[in-house]
Amino acid sequence: MKNNNIFLLERYFNAGKLKQRYYDGKSYCQPYSAEGRLLAGKMFYEDFLSWQKTARLIRNYEAIKVDVSLNTAGGFSKNTERFRRALKRLPKASLEVVYQIVLCENDIMAPPNFNERERAFFYDDIKGLLCRGLDELCRFYARFT
Repeated sequence: MKNNNIFLLERYFNAGKLKQRYYDGKSYCQPYSAEGRLLAGKMFYEDFLSWQKTARLIRNYEAIKVDVSLNTAGGFSKNTERFRRALKRLPKASLEVVYQIVLCENDIMAPPNFNERERAFFYDDIKGLLCRGLDELCRFYARFT
């Protein structure tokens, strides 16, 4: 269910879902605060919007020609390049979850045939994957704040 007035990631933050700890292979941890994770997610989303403005997703050769000159000598804006680099930092396991929740603002729901226990594990996994991905974004965006 999409609420157009509040960013989905902010609703996750308000519900305490960005405080999730997870096992990193060595310890059970939460390297970044929920506030830091929210900020990194917002920065990623802003960079995504910048990238969307310059990306040519569909070619329509019959469309009216529009000047799409890019902002920098390298061809892309600073935020566009930053989005591309941030995207590469996301762990493959977290990529789809971050994409759905942060960029598309789609809440990921458990399959309807799951029992209560399975549903609880499912949502816990989703929160863990989201927080792992946001932690990588925190590491990446730390040098820009």
